[in-house]
Amino acid sequence: MEFAVNIPTSGGSNEYSTLPYCESIEWDDQRSYAVAAEKSGFDGVAVPDHLMTGDGPTTECLVTLAGIAGATEDVYLYPKTVNNILRQPALLAKTMATLDSISDGRLRLGMGAGWKDDEAIAYGYEWPSAPDRLREMEETIELLKELWTADRVTYHGQYVTVDDACCLPHPVQNPHPPIMVGGGGEEFTLRIAAKHADIWNFWGPVDVMEHKLAVLKQHCQTYDREYDEITKSWFARCLIRETKSEVAELLEAAPRFHPDSIGDTEFALVGTPEQVEAQLQPFLSLGITEIVLEFVDFPQTDGMELFAETVLDNMT
Repeated sequence: MEFAVNIPTSGGSNEYSTLPYCESIEWDDQRSYAVAAEKSGFDGVAVPDHLMTGDGPTTECLVTLAGIAGATEDVYLYPKTVNNILRQPALLAKTMATLDSISDGRLRLGMGAGWKDDEAIAYGYEWPSAPDRLREMEETIELLKELWTADRVTYHGQYVTVDDACCLPHPVQNPHPPIMVGGGGEEFTLRIAAKHADIWNFWGPVDVMEHKLAVLKQHCQTYDREYDEITKSWFARCLIRETKSEVAELLEAAPRFHPDSIGDTEFALVGTPEQVEAQLQPFLSLGITEIVLEFVDFPQTDGMELFAETVLDNMT
């Protein structure tokens, strides 16, 4: 079982942030939080990939992770997830090979087709249909693996083309860094995960995860892929305090996570350490072996450290 901590790249007033104590993102907070996560015993740190998520600062994912690589020693580094439409595929391969090198083999690359059209359009990118974005992501993953393992690569796909491209030095990890595919689309995303991914990540309650895992298994059968070869990963936000009264206070600051406000397809870990551990158990029973958490009290480390001292110690 592995546990990673999400390092937010935006705060304040925006449609993506759920951080009541983070008015504006600061690099010092991100760095110190990543260091604290490592000291607390977490296995990895994850950073989302966005360009603008509201009216305040948004730090760039890969540069932020490179900074965290220099401030930490052991945690794996998780772009979660790279918005493929924002990244030229061959340059992404070079960037990720370099990040794996400077971190001594700690990269775990999350790939996604993106969902936030307004930031892409604002930055001058075209925004193709979801099927086109997903097919391009699949070609990108194929190219990444080739560039990371061969000295010279020529690849001519429908969306991605390189001619005699070199991506040396290769990543430190052999044969290449693990690739996570994020998302729950049953026709495209889960098919791509079944065919190409080392890890699949999604979010939501137990019944949603159970259904998506069943679809993933069906796609694995289509490709004659061993279902158990794919690490199953789950993302959730977490509100944890020692007592029920402290949990209630935290919910007052972040009311969208109150049980009465959570939708049928959403899920958050909310409660005391005993309650949070009990909420986790059904996901572990599904075969989830990686959990990525965003603690809503960021940049405070209280929730993260309490989780590590209690729930994490009981599960690792």
